[in-house]
Amino acid sequence: MIFPTPAPSFDDPLGLLKACHGRIRGHCDTLERLVVHVGENGADDEARTAAERIRHYFVTAAPLHHQDEEDDLFPALRERDADLDVVMQNLEGQHQDMARAWSALEPYLAAPETAAADLAGFGRSVKTFCLLYRSHIEQEEAECFTHAPGLLDAEALERIGKAMAARRGAGA
Repeated sequence: MIFPTPAPSFDDPLGLLKACHGRIRGHCDTLERLVVHVGENGADDEARTAAERIRHYFVTAAPLHHQDEEDDLFPALRERDADLDVVMQNLEGQHQDMARAWSALEPYLAAPETAAADLAGFGRSVKTFCLLYRSHIEQEEAECFTHAPGLLDAEALERIGKAMAARRGAGA
């Protein structure tokens, strides 16, 4: 492909959230490769760069993504289909589980030499974190995102997109 597909904008909040899922999957792939790399090369410059890039994403973008869902998308879906409430509660609980897994993983990324010194612990933290995120994304896309286009009208999607933009200090 000569020109990559442009990233979705706040005018397409569902597309933007799905694109975020793609970035999270990519970061999980990188995390798994990083465990191998650190085991073979220690906390070299390449490991430190990758760790900082991943850490930055999960400290800045991922919390905003969860807030987009919990503050805007999930309430809009609940408003239109009360039967989805149990699904949304489960997904919100998973957000809390992922936050706890992040708390265990983040120190290794903040100081990659600790990952090299405790490769087994680093590997367990990565495995747990990535399993939680991948499972969550799969469930969220299957049980939430498949229903959203049929439940949310243009006005609701515009409201969600504007809230997401405002959360990031951007215009929608």
